[in-house]
Amino acid sequence: MCGLSNISFGLPNRGLLNRTYLAMCMHAGLDGAVLDPGNRKMMGMIFAGEALLNKDRFTKKYLKAHRKGLLE
Repeated sequence: MCGLSNISFGLPNRGLLNRTYLAMCMHAGLDGAVLDPGNRKMMGMIFAGEALLNKDRFTKKYLKAHRKGLLE
């Protein structure tokens, strides 16, 4: 569990740093994070990350998010 935005406090382009950090943490085994679920780019990164890390069987969640227009 981590608070993602803490890593980028005071830095420019915080969103990019937060998304990149989340991808790195997911690869290292992170299974929970404090984040804004309304952030479409962050949520898209989560769907994509889970698909690529084989945590989304048959990419069902990713495809469903795509159909709903949730990916950016």
